[in-house]
Amino acid sequence: MSSDIGGGLHEDDKTNHYLSALIELGDILINEEQTSEVTKSILRLMLGIIMAPKGAIFLYSKKSDVYFPVSLQGFDYREPISADTYLIQKLEYHAKGFLDRKQAEQIKHKAFIDAIYDLGAEVTIPLFFRKEPLGILFIGEKIMGEKFTILDENVIRVVSNHLVKSLHNKRLLDDLDKKRKDLNLKLLEQQTLFDISVAISSMLDVEKLGEEILWRSVGVLNTSKGFILQEEKNSPILKVSSSFNWDTSKMLLSKKLKIFETINKSRKGVVFTSHFKTTIQKKLKEDHIIIAPIQTIKNNIGYMVLCNKETRDGVVDFDSTDLDLLTALCNQAAVAVDNARLFKDITESKQFNDSILGSIATGVITLNELGEVDSINDAGSKILKMKDEEVIGNHYMFLFEKDYEILELVQKTEMNNKIQTEMNLPFLTVSKDARINASASPREDRDGGVRGLVLAIEDISDVSRVKNTFKRYVSKQVVDEILDDETKLNLGGEKREITVLFSDIRGFTSMAESMSPESVVSTLNEHFSAMIDIVFKHNGTLDKIVGDQLMIVFGAPTTQDDDTERAMFTAQEMQEKIKLINKERAKRKEKSVHVGIGINRGAAVSGNIGSQERMDYTIIGDAVNLGARLCSAAGADEILISKTVYDIVKDKVSCKELEPINVKGKKEKISVYRAL
Repeated sequence: MSSDIGGGLHEDDKTNHYLSALIELGDILINEEQTSEVTKSILRLMLGIIMAPKGAIFLYSKKSDVYFPVSLQGFDYREPISADTYLIQKLEYHAKGFLDRKQAEQIKHKAFIDAIYDLGAEVTIPLFFRKEPLGILFIGEKIMGEKFTILDENVIRVVSNHLVKSLHNKRLLDDLDKKRKDLNLKLLEQQTLFDISVAISSMLDVEKLGEEILWRSVGVLNTSKGFILQEEKNSPILKVSSSFNWDTSKMLLSKKLKIFETINKSRKGVVFTSHFKTTIQKKLKEDHIIIAPIQTIKNNIGYMVLCNKETRDGVVDFDSTDLDLLTALCNQAAVAVDNARLFKDITESKQFNDSILGSIATGVITLNELGEVDSINDAGSKILKMKDEEVIGNHYMFLFEKDYEILELVQKTEMNNKIQTEMNLPFLTVSKDARINASASPREDRDGGVRGLVLAIEDISDVSRVKNTFKRYVSKQVVDEILDDETKLNLGGEKREITVLFSDIRGFTSMAESMSPESVVSTLNEHFSAMIDIVFKHNGTLDKIVGDQLMIVFGAPTTQDDDTERAMFTAQEMQEKIKLINKERAKRKEKSVHVGIGINRGAAVSGNIGSQERMDYTIIGDAVNLGARLCSAAGADEILISKTVYDIVKDKVSCKELEPINVKGKKEKISVYRAL
């Protein structure tokens, strides 16, 4: 009579059970295509055969130098195990072995030992194909605390051998597929990296640089959101320096998290898929995450974190190609950020008049230890009105011989080895009317030695100042008129008669909820581009854009006799243009856009309003508020006007008088007309 073996099965019955399970193993290897599905099925089958409730399969990532959990049953440990040459060599030595807890503990590797204890693993089987590391199999205790038998060990070895061959074959197929994809994407990737490198290499503002890098990375990898984490001295918390479409206001991430320590040690990024929930996935409440370090040769600046790779089929997992591309982007970013930080002190010392002056390009001239110019950027050449060859190699005393203030600024910097800044200097090198702000800073190497200096200059000449202040508000014709007669410009504010036009997309908030972020931005850009062209065509002033609403003013900063008529014609042309746009949107099977418009005429105050640090040219007053109320009352494709507007345009535009309406801020109902 055969002996009874654990679980109530006779030896012959158990052998038959094992053979039946091995046949099922063959079906799994034939039918399953995805590595994760194969490993899950094999793990479940093997644990069922040997009657052990807990097990885990970790696969080796050569790119990240970690063993990453791919299938777990009964275990809750999901952190990757950092790998190094020592661990891999030790595991290779035991590649065909069946390691119990004591034998595994002889491998003196902290991350490996921590994983064994956290998992509660009783048996460890290194998975190697020849000398190629593929993964690690961990198995917990058997049911009822039974001991592993020779038959159990043989079954585990057979299953492990099949698993190794399956993983190796899958890796070969993946390598072939990857090489094919790499060849197809290489040219596009190189062109993209070149374009991005050109775009960010000359940026000197660290904050804007971070936003530009993040925005371009999100676009290239087609992700829904992302942020950049920056390491700070004397703080364990990583600072969110830039974010896109991600609420990071309450986010606290420590650089001591295991994943960041792993990335720092390996100097390689990591991809997180939807199959498991690691600590970082739980903290960010996202399944699809990719992280790459932003690092120079010596320093780790921070990390790029992106989420949700979007395709036509929906959100999919990131892959190694995505990680390679993001790593290349982050390497470009690290170089750009490192360069930008060299100029940070200069740019921070010159944050004056930014709101009024708009985006004025800063000229950057570097001087070597002898005082000779060794580089100049495009903005500097334009400000000096010289070609590069006329500047480079010239000594600053000859280059600026007409400007004693600049010579004195440079000499003070050389003597004191400190940043020197002067504002509103005459710039006779260019002309008697030119004015500049100038800043000189010591040019230090990484060891703190002075290697010359950097001279930054900003053009604040009157014409340039006025043009850059108002080019965002009004059409070219209005700017030219202001330049011809500066008495028309009162930056202190003044009361004047204006006509204000408000337009607002009806139902856009609910419409946007069913659209992708890219479609929302595309729709608004298409709409605003067309509408603002019409506004400038009729010499209107774009006061502001708030969400999907436009505020347009006629009569400020310059007044014309036909301000109200032009406002009316602008509204009508806007509605006609929207009809044409909707026809094109219909062809693209996109939802139509419908706008309500309100127009009012009355007295208001115009001018620069705010503080010395932040100013906006705008219009305020009851007339503006009433225009906004009329816009709110207007239906889709409707233009509502007040009586003051009607009295002026009634002979030129067909209108219908409506029932008076109540509006916020008015005790009595107001007269309202619909333009036909």
